[in-house]
Formats: sequence, structure tokens, C-alpha cells
Amino acid sequence: MTSELAKAGNMPTILALQEIMEGMEQVDMPVTHHQIEGVYMRELFIPAGTLIIGKIHNKENFSILASGTIRITNGTDSKIISAPHVMKDKPGIKRMGYAETDVVFINVLRTDLTDIDEIEKELVSDTFEDYEMKRLEQV
Repeated sequence: MTSELAKAGNMPTILALQEIMEGMEQVDMPVTHHQIEGVYMRELFIPAGTLIIGKIHNKENFSILASGTIRITNGTDSKIISAPHVMKDKPGIKRMGYAETDVVFINVLRTDLTDIDEIEKELVSDTFEDYEMKRLEQV
């Protein structure tokens, strides 16, 4: 059964594009991880001209465009944003972006975990079906 979130707006097109992109050569996008007690921050460098599709966030978090300009969509809303820009994201958000310039994009998330692989398992999902299963497990 397909998730209703996967059917919303342009999300079916974004998911189809993601499948195509997974078979293509990938752009190197350095990630820097920062942690303090209860907080994990992921800093991603996106080179100009790069199309990127993110994972699904399982929890509320902050996203910060620290530098650059990027076109983004979450399937229903699209906009061009330039740094500095802060967004408060609800659970279930998945974005596609096109870096107009070199970009530094930061996610700030709550977690008590310290292992990066475990943090990723807790905080993001690869599919909307996985996201919905994790949400059900929390209830």
C-alpha cells in the first residue's frame, strides 16, 4: 500500500526522479557531523549545479541554509531561498533542491544517540512507508 504522503502534490514525480538519479554518478557532497548532549547537527556542502533529493525526517527539526542560494520543493510548495534562512520542519518532510550556487545546508535534530549510523536510523527514513511504520512504533 502506497503512503498518502508519497502521493501528495508533485511527490510522485520527485520519487520517480530519485529512482533515476540513484543509477547515475553521484556528486561528492562532504558532510560534517557536530554533536553536543541531546543535539545532533549535520552540515552538508552542496556544489553549485547539483540536484539533490533528501531523506524523510522522522522528527521535528530545524533546517538552516547557512550560505548560498537553492531552489527547493517539498512536493507541494516550491521556492528559491538565499542564506541566511531558517526553517522549522515538521515530521515527514522530504525535499528536492537545486543548488544555484555553492550551498551549506544544516539540519539540527534532537537525539540522545551518539553513533552516526544509529542516529540516521532514528531520525530519517528512506521511504514514506518506512516513515509511517516508525511513527506507528512510537505510539
